[in-house]
Amino acid sequence: MIAPGMRGMIATKRCPPAEGLIATGLYYVHHGQRKLGEESFQLFELPNGRGYHLQSVAVLQWPLSHTQRVTLELDPAWSYRVAHIELEAEGHLTRARCHREGALIQARIEATSQRPRELSLPGDGALWDYPSALFAIALCKRVRLAPGDSAPLDLVRLVLPSLEPTPLRCMCTRLFDHTHTFELGNFFVKEIAALSQSQEIFHIWVDEAGVPLRIDRLEQGELVRFDLVRYRLFRF
Repeated sequence: MIAPGMRGMIATKRCPPAEGLIATGLYYVHHGQRKLGEESFQLFELPNGRGYHLQSVAVLQWPLSHTQRVTLELDPAWSYRVAHIELEAEGHLTRARCHREGALIQARIEATSQRPRELSLPGDGALWDYPSALFAIALCKRVRLAPGDSAPLDLVRLVLPSLEPTPLRCMCTRLFDHTHTFELGNFFVKEIAALSQSQEIFHIWVDEAGVPLRIDRLEQGELVRFDLVRYRLFRF
């Protein structure tokens, strides 16, 4: 299927997609002109309308050289069930598992040569955030703003490299929908941005299927950009 909003490009179907597969893609990650690495992803719909499974692998040189594997389990309304992050850097492995338990977010963090930590924080209605395209997909699916509207937004950010969840209050704005040119061509996009303490912490351009074409993020005071450079959409 040609990605919605794409003009002048043809997606060729080389083999049947895996059962439930919605989309696959690859992001290049940059800081300015410097390429920091890549993230590849797959989006699946679970059988019998039970929700969605998102998975990705990234190899990055920022903020330190590392490999990360991320999975998100979401319900049919794209609300969070479980997030798993595995971060391997400099011979050390850190794993985080977050899930909802009533109005709380429960997190367990395991790291090489450290005792596991159990954390609990309020998270009723909060959206989850992490420097991965998967979290941007889930976040944009949950932002219920009309074009031109703004509203306060509670985030729970999983911080690199500790993966510790940290609450953050911000103001989220949906700009007016429009056509924009990206690495892959012209798309009709929804544009979402969030500010905290007068700083833009993320800015996301998503297509009509809800897949980000570009993600700008402020991480540790640095602007990091995710550009979608390969994209196959099977259905949405």
